[in-house]
Amino acid sequence: MSKVAQFSKSGVDAMEANQIKKTKKPFRLYEHPWLGMLASMCTSIAAMMLAGTVVFGLLGLPDDQPLAQFTHGISHHLLTALVLTPFLLRLPKGKSSYKKYLEDIGLTRIQPFLRLVLLALSCYLILALCQVLASIVYRLFEDYPVTWRFIREAFDLSGDLPPVSAGLLVTIPSMFEELSARGIILTTFLNKYSGRKAIIFSSIGFGLMHLLNLANGRELIWVLGQVLWTFLIALFYGYVFVRTGSLLPSMIVHYLSNAFIGSLTGYIQVRASLEIQALYGVILSHGILPTTLMILWARFFMMKWIPVSGQSYLRRANEKGL
Repeated sequence: MSKVAQFSKSGVDAMEANQIKKTKKPFRLYEHPWLGMLASMCTSIAAMMLAGTVVFGLLGLPDDQPLAQFTHGISHHLLTALVLTPFLLRLPKGKSSYKKYLEDIGLTRIQPFLRLVLLALSCYLILALCQVLASIVYRLFEDYPVTWRFIREAFDLSGDLPPVSAGLLVTIPSMFEELSARGIILTTFLNKYSGRKAIIFSSIGFGLMHLLNLANGRELIWVLGQVLWTFLIALFYGYVFVRTGSLLPSMIVHYLSNAFIGSLTGYIQVRASLEIQALYGVILSHGILPTTLMILWARFFMMKWIPVSGQSYLRRANEKGL
């Protein structure tokens, strides 16, 4: 090859390299959902520690008081979802207006309001009945009769209500877990994956987050069961969110589930071994059975009473294979 040809070829190669360098896209976190989920989890942990420092350290509130627990929980979730994520991580859609961000995560999508609330309440009723069934099944497993007295004593909701308990206040922050788990993380996965895959992948992350309960002193076998049943119930939360585009149903079910879990599953928690608690949680009270029934009921409910024509987000979900 002549020197002229070599020079010409090297010039072309240099131009191509420059062109590739110019067209190389900058890194955007929302285009990498797995990294986005990891970043969101780390941000949530940092926000939890920061909120704890302020509430229990600077303010000096005792950590065993309901008001302090409520303040810590609500500060943690709101700091994560409404401050750090939109301004620091730029999830789930990249840079946009704050109003658009709230719409993207489904927080301002509340129509049709009454039907979404009825959907949530009916789904929670299914979950509650499955939890009652789990206690009854375990009672029969113990070879004891299921009497009316047992029903009244085992499922007495007064233990979760004021003035006996401040549980209704303390569990309010749990509904705001949906901001990050479904509104942010699931929506980020929807940028790249189909509806089904996005729901499954985000549910895996939601389940694994509960491994943090090992740091709270919970036993390994119980926490592993919790990881499984939270993954399973997250499939329901994700399904309803993607189909409606609203966080409202999953927030309501999540809150009610945490608020009355003590009364509805207390019998098993007191009498069963940790292995049995984990098994019943995965199969009956939190996992396979209620998740399956709630998804089937939600699908029927939405087909009947939440018309596709009125939900542009729902049409996009259907296009994603849901």
